[in-house]
Amino acid sequence: MRRPARGWRWRCAAALLLCATRAAAAGSVAPGDPAAAQLRQDARADYVLQCAGCHRVDGRGSSRHGIPDFRNSVGAFVRLPAGREYLIRVPGAAQSQLSNAELAAVLNWVLEAFSPAQLPADFRPYAEEEVAAARQRRYEDVVPVRHALAKALSEQGFNLADYSYGSDRKP
Repeated sequence: MRRPARGWRWRCAAALLLCATRAAAAGSVAPGDPAAAQLRQDARADYVLQCAGCHRVDGRGSSRHGIPDFRNSVGAFVRLPAGREYLIRVPGAAQSQLSNAELAAVLNWVLEAFSPAQLPADFRPYAEEEVAAARQRRYEDVVPVRHALAKALSEQGFNLADYSYGSDRKP
């Protein structure tokens, strides 16, 4: 059952968080902005409801079941345009019940919560429009995409968490 879309308050809060995130990066907003804090709480709640069943509340995943660990890893993806898009198009995200704005907020929360050290200095938060544009193009087979991204990031000195799903098809 699809959760009802959030109304204008959610869209306003999402826009405020995006502006607050950009302003914080520029050093022009106080860290305790209430609208940004509320959106982070909402994004965490959406993560718990939509993602934690597999990736666990603490982001550690389950290598035994092929679910990668987000901690100190997932942020590296945004260093590559294809990796940034991958996080939107990976089946668990693309096929979730979250709206595009909600998915953008959850992706931003996941990156900030589990992998801030791997984010590039010029990290640009996900926006609803970016998610909407990429999400509709789902992967037919995510395994080779993940392996290619892992190889490219490894060449840049970033090692991703183990990904045992499809390991029998490693290049």
